[in-house]
Amino acid sequence: MGTVRAALARLDAVILRLACREHRLIGIALLRIVIGFATILYCLADYSNRQFFWGPHSYDSPAVASKLLPHWGFSLFLASDSQWWFEFLFHATIVVAAAFMVFGGRALTLLQAVMMWSLHFRNQDVLEGGDNLAQILIIFMVFTVSNAYFAPGAKQRRAELLGDDRPTLRTSLHNLAAYLIVFQTAVLYFTAGYWKITGKVWQDGVAMYYITRLTGFQMSPTFAHWMSSAYLGTFVCYFTIAIELALPFAILSTRPWVRKSNTIALEGMHLGIMAFMGLVCFGLLMVGADCTCLKDEDYRSLGKRARRVRDAVIVRLGLATVGPRTAVASSGVLDSASRQEVHHA
Repeated sequence: MGTVRAALARLDAVILRLACREHRLIGIALLRIVIGFATILYCLADYSNRQFFWGPHSYDSPAVASKLLPHWGFSLFLASDSQWWFEFLFHATIVVAAAFMVFGGRALTLLQAVMMWSLHFRNQDVLEGGDNLAQILIIFMVFTVSNAYFAPGAKQRRAELLGDDRPTLRTSLHNLAAYLIVFQTAVLYFTAGYWKITGKVWQDGVAMYYITRLTGFQMSPTFAHWMSSAYLGTFVCYFTIAIELALPFAILSTRPWVRKSNTIALEGMHLGIMAFMGLVCFGLLMVGADCTCLKDEDYRSLGKRARRVRDAVIVRLGLATVGPRTAVASSGVLDSASRQEVHHA
């Protein structure tokens, strides 16, 4: 009986914790910025070719694109074959993404979801892969407080959230959606790591060698040369599998350094994909998803450490620059004192 009561008490504490205080506000805010910026970049990267890719007379005609839509998919671009309608929607997508990136909020999040889904489903041939995750996460973000950081009025908004400790439905929805975002990200990485570890080229450590020989990506010659090394290529293969499989366990770990180390390693991997493979939007969206894997306390501790490093660097630079000036000033004071002694003598 005591065990049951202890379990119920712990369950009540967990539910109360989820209903009284919003969690992962910093990670959600960073994800908001990344999704908005990636959408803008996605549009502007092929702005001059927008008619060819998404226009009413593109190679992927509206009739063909409509047949390729999943049963739950939609696209406002397919509502009309008018030229002005396309231009209006395309530029509205850029404006909405910029507003969503800067301001956030539930209304803009919902509008961003509609515009982003419409653009993605207009032509699915030019997608890079990260769009699938973004389409899912943006739905969860509608129920979150995405502008508690890095947005106008964020400080006042946080004060209001911290000042209200009562259990609310809004807080519960935010936390549930935030944990679903983290869960979706963890499942994605664990599944990717699992399928890699069952593949022979990944088991043999030669997957990166073959990947760098694909002609469908903007490969860096330097990166391809590095992956030709048996030792380095094998290390990158096994390291990639390890950090992907470890993410769910790192998130559940009670040791913050495990969570932070694994997340930073994943973000470094995607920054490498952006730099060496040319998959910029894919890398950005995955980095944004990675940001939600860290707690607000993790970001605060990282911020404190970064400030300590910055202050230490400033002090060192200050000593290097102020030292000679202090010596010059001291010599000036001594010269003045010497002159006064001579005068009195």
